[in-house]
Amino acid sequence: MKAEGGKIGNSLCEEDRLHTAAAILRKAEAKGVCIHLPSDSVIADKFAPDAQTSMAPTNNIPEGWMGLDIGANACEQFSNVIKHSKTILWNGPMGVFEMHNFRHGTKAIAAAVADATQRGSFSLVGGATPWPLSTNSACE
Repeated sequence: MKAEGGKIGNSLCEEDRLHTAAAILRKAEAKGVCIHLPSDSVIADKFAPDAQTSMAPTNNIPEGWMGLDIGANACEQFSNVIKHSKTILWNGPMGVFEMHNFRHGTKAIAAAVADATQRGSFSLVGGATPWPLSTNSACE
């Protein structure tokens, strides 16, 4: 989000990788590969189970707050991408799933992957943090 000019508040960011992220996004767009980034996030005022939480567009997280999970809209959007995918490579949680307030996104995406797999999709689950990819030219 920050590579595209968005505001990410106090969310983790590898500043030295912003140029690389922007280049990947441009290259994907040129090749018709859609990188689905979360539209909304569950945000918190601190990295703790007892943090105050709120919702925000992922590209407009206020200063002093950090994104710790994907929001309800992102869960729905990602689940829809997964539902229409034949191959799913999932490399990590959607948020800080170890904390109760920030595990909903991971659980929702896990359920979507399980449903798609039961319907015949191939799925492979690993570690780290992913964003779903799609080769649909219409990036929906």
